[in-house]
Amino acid sequence: MGIKTWFVCGIVATIGCAAAACDDGAEGFVSEPEAVSPRLTQWNDFRLNDFRLNDFRLNSVRFNDFRLNGDTTSVYIETYGYDLAGGDYVYDGGLSGGMLRINSDGGTIDEWDVENTIIDFKVVQNGVTTWKEVWIKLADPIAPNSDVWVYNLDLRVGGGPWESLCKDGNGNPTQALLIGDAWNPTTGAKISPRPTNVVTFACRTAALAKCVEFGYRPWASKNGVALANYHQACTRMVRADYCGTGQAHTVNGTPIHVLDTLGLQTQSPNTPYAVEAEWGPNGAVCLNPGNTRLANQTIGCSIPTCGASFASGGLIQSGKLTQ
Repeated sequence: MGIKTWFVCGIVATIGCAAAACDDGAEGFVSEPEAVSPRLTQWNDFRLNDFRLNDFRLNSVRFNDFRLNGDTTSVYIETYGYDLAGGDYVYDGGLSGGMLRINSDGGTIDEWDVENTIIDFKVVQNGVTTWKEVWIKLADPIAPNSDVWVYNLDLRVGGGPWESLCKDGNGNPTQALLIGDAWNPTTGAKISPRPTNVVTFACRTAALAKCVEFGYRPWASKNGVALANYHQACTRMVRADYCGTGQAHTVNGTPIHVLDTLGLQTQSPNTPYAVEAEWGPNGAVCLNPGNTRLANQTIGCSIPTCGASFASGGLIQSGKLTQ
């Protein structure tokens, strides 16, 4: 399996929201809720349940697979409105954590009630206007009472056929998470300051969503520490983006040990590993060259060798399986 070279970033869509509402797959998109669930074992893209395989996480070379605009450029897309399942059409929505909330005359629509909503987008590229629609076919919390929600989404362009919005490396439909930030598709850097009222549809087989599922919810905090930088550091780690330039140095399905300074990920007992690197938002802050995920890597930047755990100032540590 070779390194995938199509690192498509999450296209971000401007999305109107009330101030109070804005916060910082199961395979086969079918309408019957019992047919899909984010808590089922998922075999594609080398994943088992909570991304665990013998207490090791599985990484990805993909940053995101979202394809609303059909190319690899970063595009801001105007959200025109929401065609609700009950027949109303409204224009006001936003995110609460990772959950979509839509404001209508009848009150706030969120949780499972957003199912069968169609979001209209107006995309302007090179002076050409295209209308695109995203159909929310299923919404479900990733776990009971979680603020992380997963969505089955279909895409239609110019009134054409519906197709899955997110696909894994084998072309199978997968789900998306919603994140209220934007990223540069080439460098993997978070766009700062954050554009006003944006949402990224983060496909679950790629780094943006995987890092949320590892526990690094960028809208949240733990013990008073904001997790946004941990999430960004994680996106560098899962892709082995040592230099923080957007260049991956791994292949899909490679297991890595993950440890952090907040205890969201802890040391796996009786599972031997060697420290590969420690990570911050801009890439690896230290690296043990003999322990890179792939052997004989050419690293295009100078990175200090790791010493004692987290002495480098990194937020997350990655380890390489040693047996």
